[in-house]
Amino acid sequence: MKLWRSVAGVLVLAFLAAGVSPAWACACGGYLPDADSRAKVFGENALVRHDGSQEEIVLSMSVQGQSRKAAWIMPVPAAAKVELGDEDLFSRLQSMTRPKVVTRKTYWPFRDLGIMGSRRGEGGAPTAPGAGVNVREQMRVGPFEVARLSGSSGTDVTAWLTSNGYAAPASLATNLTPYLAEKWEIVAVKLAPQDVGTPMTGSTPPLRLTFASPRIVYPMRLSKGATTAQTVTVYVAAPYRVDASKLPDPNVKPELLYAGRLEGETSPALAAPRSSFLTAYSVTYREPERITDDFVFTQAATDDEFQRVRYVTRNDGLLSTAAVLFGGVLLIGVGAAVIARRLVRRR
Repeated sequence: MKLWRSVAGVLVLAFLAAGVSPAWACACGGYLPDADSRAKVFGENALVRHDGSQEEIVLSMSVQGQSRKAAWIMPVPAAAKVELGDEDLFSRLQSMTRPKVVTRKTYWPFRDLGIMGSRRGEGGAPTAPGAGVNVREQMRVGPFEVARLSGSSGTDVTAWLTSNGYAAPASLATNLTPYLAEKWEIVAVKLAPQDVGTPMTGSTPPLRLTFASPRIVYPMRLSKGATTAQTVTVYVAAPYRVDASKLPDPNVKPELLYAGRLEGETSPALAAPRSSFLTAYSVTYREPERITDDFVFTQAATDDEFQRVRYVTRNDGLLSTAAVLFGGVLLIGVGAAVIARRLVRRR
């Protein structure tokens, strides 16, 4: 049942209120919930892997609450192969990229007074409708029904989605148009629960899309239609460290979370030779309507490694404090005695 509890959508950070027109959004595609759902989506993750000519995007998110049906729209620059990904992938990535913890001692009564170097902590996250649509493939992948589409216009694709059970908002057609003009493919994903009518909650199984691409791109333009803040964490596995050279909103800079080599990595999603360096970024878009572009990542000038540091203050207690104070008093006393002796000699 774990597999079928997943998906109230993919990649969104939002509250979905009951009784309102469907809110849709996600950090890399469009989330299309049912209108009467009550769900809070949190914890979005994406791994982007690139070897110079082929790209993989693995997606997962978590949802609290319930939704009886939901779907998600993802544009990709070329024909995509769609599969389930490794369920342990993102827990592994989070473990690899978490901040290094450095413990700093403090001694009572100096705790949290900025004395003895004490610091609380710091961190370095869808003729007849759709007639102009070409349905390239329809398949079932785990708990998902997947359709790969191309089309002549956003209006045609949106009409196809609506006629096939997707709760597509009016703004979707406008936001799809730039991708279709560039001949991108649209991947439409719909939940296919084992038990019809069973509400869904939990974490989505990771979904992997593989397609040809000469550049490292992470689609973001559909999030322009979002009505709530959008947060995304992107892990990029490539032969080198990457910079975010093109941003969805030029005024919102992503935070670098981690940069390091993948030495000894055995996970198929990360292992060499295709991937030897991991770079992680996180960003929140509080005004998603300002999004105008996709993420594009390019090779950084150097492969310098980076890891955040979190400082933790630990009080060693009264006995340790007494020892430190005694040592300090003793040192001061010895120093005073030496100074006094020198003064006497001079006299």
